[in-house]
Amino acid sequence: MSTTVKQEKAYKLSELINYYELCNRAEGKSLKTITWYSANLARFHGYLRLRHLPDSIEAVDIKLLREYVLYLLKRNRFDGHPYTPARKELLSAATVHGHVRTLRAFFSWLATEELIQNSPATDLKPPKVVRKVISTLSDEEIRCILNTLNATNPGDARNQTIFMLLLDTGQRIGELVNLKMGDTHIDEGFLKVMGKGKKERLVPIGSNTQRALQRYLFRYRPKPAHPGVDHVFLSIHGIPLTENSLKLMFARLASRSGIHRLHAHLCRHTFATRFLINGGNVFTLQQILGHSTLEMVGHYVNLASNHVALQHQRFSPLDRLNLRKA
Repeated sequence: MSTTVKQEKAYKLSELINYYELCNRAEGKSLKTITWYSANLARFHGYLRLRHLPDSIEAVDIKLLREYVLYLLKRNRFDGHPYTPARKELLSAATVHGHVRTLRAFFSWLATEELIQNSPATDLKPPKVVRKVISTLSDEEIRCILNTLNATNPGDARNQTIFMLLLDTGQRIGELVNLKMGDTHIDEGFLKVMGKGKKERLVPIGSNTQRALQRYLFRYRPKPAHPGVDHVFLSIHGIPLTENSLKLMFARLASRSGIHRLHAHLCRHTFATRFLINGGNVFTLQQILGHSTLEMVGHYVNLASNHVALQHQRFSPLDRLNLRKA
């Protein structure tokens, strides 16, 4: 069934996409979220042009949306990229899942705003996503990474503090790069972190990380480039680090340490799993990580349970007795 516009004016889909972005900005959604929504909707709009369909909301129905999902599942993830590799790599189910979530959110918003009568995406089902086991860093890998960094070198001292802070708090890199001087309460043992949805939370830090952070701030933090710079972590030129600069930092650290699977978000996974293994509860973990629901925390619970089971296998009392086979 086609989507019906309530008003007399026949809105163009491109107009509604632009209006949706405007409303998202007015509601204070993060730039990353707004950019993600807009890019996904621009791709859908491009699909309509590819099929020579009118730029009209009335052209969209559940059949078209399902055809679009099938189209995405067959697309090369590097399509449109200026440096497209020779190999073909299809879009992952997780990426297509994100496109479906965007479409459902967009058309639900249109219905709420009474720009359409009913959302055509209500029954649109996303592809199933394979849940992979979340990997974590071992004690040996953590020591190896720390030993790679020279704590007396200003750049390494900063990077070591960043690594320890991510590993000890489970922060997202976007939260860490936006950490301000006034957010650090080292003597009290916590940080104030601004998370997704502009929700502020308190995150505890351990004594080793407190010392590393105090040392960086006292001895190695560069002079800010101008009085308006109040970020904790700065480049050698005194300007705030960006998410991209942190990703590059971790790529270099992965190469230097030989832990090639290292990336910033792996620290978050490691923190969450270790927190549960060491006796922390899921509700406290949910608050520290800044998750709005327990769904993601549940994955860490499963991983921690698997870890405990493997530990039991290694230290099984009967296996360690070397009992003879009957």
